[in-house]
Amino acid sequence: MSAVAVTRRPPRERAMPVRLDRVAHDWCAVESGRIAALLERRGPDAGPVVFGAGFGPSGIPHIGTVSEVVRTSFVRQSFEETTGRATRFVVVVDDMDALRRVPDNLPAHSALAACLGMPLHRVPDPWGQASSLAEGMADRLRRVLDLMEVDCEVVRSSDLYRAGHHDSTIRAFLADFAEVNALVGRSVGTLRRRSYSIVMPLSPTTGRVIEHTRVLAVDPGRGTLTYEIPKDVVIQRPGLDYGLEPHEYYAGEPIGEPVTVSALGGGCKFQWKADWALRLLSGDIAYEMHGQDLADSARVVRQVFERLRREPPVLFEYGLFVDERGRKISKSAGNGFALDDAVDCLTREGLRLLLYRGPRRPRRFDLASVPRVDDAVHHEARLAREPRRGAGARLRLRRIGATTPPSGPRFASLVRVLAACAPVDHAGAVAFVERVFPPDRRPDPELVARAWRFHVRARPAPEPVVLDAAATTVLGRLADALVSSPHADPGALLHEALEGNPHVYRVLYLALLGRPRGPRLATWLRITGARRSLALVRDALSRPVSPSAHPEGGTP
Repeated sequence: MSAVAVTRRPPRERAMPVRLDRVAHDWCAVESGRIAALLERRGPDAGPVVFGAGFGPSGIPHIGTVSEVVRTSFVRQSFEETTGRATRFVVVVDDMDALRRVPDNLPAHSALAACLGMPLHRVPDPWGQASSLAEGMADRLRRVLDLMEVDCEVVRSSDLYRAGHHDSTIRAFLADFAEVNALVGRSVGTLRRRSYSIVMPLSPTTGRVIEHTRVLAVDPGRGTLTYEIPKDVVIQRPGLDYGLEPHEYYAGEPIGEPVTVSALGGGCKFQWKADWALRLLSGDIAYEMHGQDLADSARVVRQVFERLRREPPVLFEYGLFVDERGRKISKSAGNGFALDDAVDCLTREGLRLLLYRGPRRPRRFDLASVPRVDDAVHHEARLAREPRRGAGARLRLRRIGATTPPSGPRFASLVRVLAACAPVDHAGAVAFVERVFPPDRRPDPELVARAWRFHVRARPAPEPVVLDAAATTVLGRLADALVSSPHADPGALLHEALEGNPHVYRVLYLALLGRPRGPRLATWLRITGARRSLALVRDALSRPVSPSAHPEGGTP
């Protein structure tokens, strides 16, 4: 098996057995027991127990992908603690899959659309930073897993196919091809079934994945497949309201003619339900997770194992993550809270605790949930201090790696401070926080940085404002004062600019902060600094003045 990358971690010490399964509601210990029972049924094996996960790199990885990997790592940790057995955790990137549609949140749509049907490892990276679309998405996933401190191997599916890792299992599928193909085919629609095969050739002509075939013959001994692209089918594609003829969709391919290819060594790729079963069988996977939306597919996988007279792995079904409108978060749709934004705003411990608790329940995952998620660790730490009632909290903190209790103010408190003070940059945010909290309660600088990044994303859009003559005059005076006396006391400059007219404060707040009220303006000017304040004042002065509010008309 050829590994793309392994997250760099210190060598794992073999943990001594610990009876954490006695702690109430530890779902990881329950899963560990299911794995142990599976291994007992499978028979003696001295090798490491393999945990698995799959990732489709057709779009930007989202919280569902990360949850599957992180939660599996929790179960792996529990299994090691309770059994003392060696384990491996392999995440397979399905870069052999075909690009079926271009996700809405990717750039270079026209360039990607020209690659529809090609394996993802042969589709260019739309950002031009990686060797392919698949490699770029895998890099994104690896960065997040490193931040989450997940110890796993990330492996390309194309490497596994080409290296012959799947070949013996492929021969087993070919030996019972008609029955297995019919079994999996019953899970798709009637129209699709007319050109469905669990084995998809990689075209010798164009290199694309041939998804619509009629298999004419298989030879398990030689490992070959003879197929044709049928003339009499209509091909439905995502995003199209009409069907395509085979010669339209497979331009340049022989239509209705027999073609013989090797099914081994990467010459073919399995349809994804069969590919899931193939990967589990070839990798001797003992445990893997999947979302609720794949419950029917998991049932098909178990049926394939039963047909091949093999014991299926333990498959755990977790609840889906949904956006603020209750829709499933999806790579292809690009909806919901972007993972990059989540990593910027959420603490590692907060995100890991979110993923540990209640994994079977669907969860809303959006920007508004960030303060609650980050502060949940504070609640657990407080509960953990209780001698009798804190056992569950102590276990949860141990599972997520929160070895040091959080100190200082809560994330929600920092968010409220920044919302009230309206800093214009990170330095201003730090200054306002230092004014509010005494030295012995100062938050960690990294937490302030996360609160600032959350503030930038969550603050409301500025309210529209049309300046009147009085506000324009005051802003002009303030600009002149900031130019002539940049080091003077901001309170004195503001008093001089107002000339005893406090009624324009509301418009000043609107012009400078985008809202009708805020912190003490003198303090805000002092922390923002003369140069930045001057730029904001001049920007406000560049806006149009109300036609009915010119100097000759007076102040409305």
